[in-house]
Amino acid sequence: MNNNDKQIMQQKIDFTYSQNIVKFFKETNTTILLSTYQTNKIMIIGQENDQFDIRYKEFPRPMGMCKKDGKLFAGLGHGIYQFSNYTGVAQNIEGNFDACYMPQNIHFTGDIDIHEMEYCKDQLYFINTKFSCLCIKEPDNSFKPIWKPDFISLLQPVDKCHLNGFCTRDGEPRYVTMLGLTDEPLGWRANKANGGLLMDIKTNEILIEGLSMPHSPRWHENTLYILESGKGAISHFDFKKKRLTQIAKVPGFTRGLDIVGDFAFIGVSKVRESATFSGLEITKLPKRVSGVWIVNIKTGQIISFVEFTSGLDEVFAITVLPHKKVEMLNFDSEQSKENYMISPEDCEQIKMPETKLEQAAPHFEKGIDLFNENKKEEAIIYFKKALEIQSDYLPATFNMAIALGDLGRYDEAEEILYNVIKNDASILQSYESLGFIYYKKGDFKKAEKNFKKILELDPDNKKAKNSLEILRKEKSNGEYNDS
Repeated sequence: MNNNDKQIMQQKIDFTYSQNIVKFFKETNTTILLSTYQTNKIMIIGQENDQFDIRYKEFPRPMGMCKKDGKLFAGLGHGIYQFSNYTGVAQNIEGNFDACYMPQNIHFTGDIDIHEMEYCKDQLYFINTKFSCLCIKEPDNSFKPIWKPDFISLLQPVDKCHLNGFCTRDGEPRYVTMLGLTDEPLGWRANKANGGLLMDIKTNEILIEGLSMPHSPRWHENTLYILESGKGAISHFDFKKKRLTQIAKVPGFTRGLDIVGDFAFIGVSKVRESATFSGLEITKLPKRVSGVWIVNIKTGQIISFVEFTSGLDEVFAITVLPHKKVEMLNFDSEQSKENYMISPEDCEQIKMPETKLEQAAPHFEKGIDLFNENKKEEAIIYFKKALEIQSDYLPATFNMAIALGDLGRYDEAEEILYNVIKNDASILQSYESLGFIYYKKGDFKKAEKNFKKILELDPDNKKAKNSLEILRKEKSNGEYNDS
């Protein structure tokens, strides 16, 4: 990653949107997922309580995505990640979610530049752009090629034709797009403006050539739709006349498409006038934008949009989910660690914590283990987690105060313990912990005062007597200064 890429990833993302977008999300009961490798994010775009809602999830180089029966697949970094929707988890986490996509497994593919994917015939099919082929997952291999264009001689990791888009028809892998008819490494770049083609992989027929950087073919209601990215257009293919009929144009590079009912959700990128995109029709536009445009495929009318005004120029994939509000968990998130995907039949023999104390206890025990390993900073984190669940969990309070004292953070420890005393002055351990803190701090006079307070409340308390005896001996040895 170069310095420019790092700066882009750290930029604040600003956006605007059409006035009717919230109403649209409510009426269609949809949420948009948008992947962008430019900023290493998957964006969740929808509405909540009649307000526009957008949230960002950090993932490594997000690219192609697809959904199938409550599952979500995403090409991330050097692998394919599977997420599954568990409504029980959605109800268990804060935020009024009606869907929660939990990470389930990862299949490592290596660096193959994964593009579009679809699930059919009980298999996940995906475009392996670097090797110029369509693949499926195999448990013991990075990928299994199942089709390549007939003009590709050998499968080599050199991106010969920039195979990119893919869709199924009637449950079978069927149509693909690519940017050039070439068998040379990066050969597609020579005629990128008008060298694209659409192929039928069942017949190996080139359906149409001369396209401007085509992407994202989609078979929907007996019609084949396609994005001609270099023109910023969405079109449908006329099989009889072997030509595209343009439906609508948007002000940017079209890549990433999902169609729900009469609506096409189109990813739009603000391409630069670089060597990769030079000569394209859209580079002549006075203004190019990035975002998501929603188009009625029957009328060509632009229904709504979300535009990124700064911080994000390139959109890769769009997937629309049939939920009001979606959560998507990272593999290393706390929620992923603390929620479980269990079959209904197995749930009958599993009992999860019900009370707050039961939920807080594992965090406290983890904190104690870390404390005993002399990992005080980490222990404090877990004591705090326990207290977030059960604010009056005194064992966590006292042990956190001791850990803070051991780290020399005496003021924080004192504040915690005085708050306990303020609420209940009869708890002996408050004074014991304060006595210990003052002893560590070297304030023996205040330490003695707290140990004596314990004896006022419990005259036979052996710990307090032993502590005072230690102070007495140190005083006689000249270590205890009353001043």
